[in-house]
Amino acid sequence: MSSKLVNHLIVEAKKLNISRISIETGAGKFFEPARKLFKSCGFEKCEPFGHYKNDLNSCYMKIKVR
Repeated sequence: MSSKLVNHLIVEAKKLNISRISIETGAGKFFEPARKLFKSCGFEKCEPFGHYKNDLNSCYMKIKVR
């Protein structure tokens, strides 16, 4: 996935009046490229959301869209 695709999804979320996008990805080294990608698009680490609970194997991120 590229930052162009992630940024396109953010633009589309704005059109749909979505106020926040939250994602979960792995916390291990294998998922480091994904975390870097989302961070480069403005996502920040956050607490677990929805049905997620604290998990050492997960990384939770969010971005305010509006």
